[in-house]
Amino acid sequence: MRQIRMQNLPPGPAVVVAAAVILAGCSGPRLAADTPRGVDFSGLWKLDRAASDDPQKVLEQMRAEARRIIDRQRGADGSVDSPDGTAAHGGPRPDPLRRSPMARLVNGVAARGDILTIRQSATAVSFDYGDAYRRSFTPGAHSVVSAEDGVGDQTSGWKGRDFVVVVHAQIGPDVSERYSLSRDGHLLTETLRISGGELQPVELKRLYHPADASAPAPLPTTD
Repeated sequence: MRQIRMQNLPPGPAVVVAAAVILAGCSGPRLAADTPRGVDFSGLWKLDRAASDDPQKVLEQMRAEARRIIDRQRGADGSVDSPDGTAAHGGPRPDPLRRSPMARLVNGVAARGDILTIRQSATAVSFDYGDAYRRSFTPGAHSVVSAEDGVGDQTSGWKGRDFVVVVHAQIGPDVSERYSLSRDGHLLTETLRISGGELQPVELKRLYHPADASAPAPLPTTD
């Protein structure tokens, strides 16, 4: 039997109904609970920015696609922007990604720290980017979590030697994250794929090497 957990959801009947709909029709990927022999992601990892995809370039590609879609729609309505890039009424063109859930996800990756701390055991794998982003997963678990525009059905676990997290959103884009370790243990590849949104699927790869520094600890807070 799959493990079903509710995470980070506000109380209320609407959420209960949404979660029930997701779980009733869910058919997530089959991901294993048992850690593959000889695979250990534990330790400190430093982002290799030069070898990794640039989130800003991915956003620019998304922005260009969004503008093409908007221009086609405006052309069909008889409203065409000026050649200099301003809107038809003479003002600056608004950012077409300002309301994009896909863009928010890419921006979230861009905001992560360069140092990643991974803790791994037989029952949990956690990813800590410092005070900006921390998550923990139970391999083989199935849960309902917060998504960009509501809730999503999340599956996490091992697929071969890779650790995979997949979130199928009720509304909005689906997200998959795959963490892969090279055979020599000196390269960790994080692959983010966003699909099913308002634009074509996008993929963002981040490469890490073993690091000696730890992620910065969050500042103490007081109530």
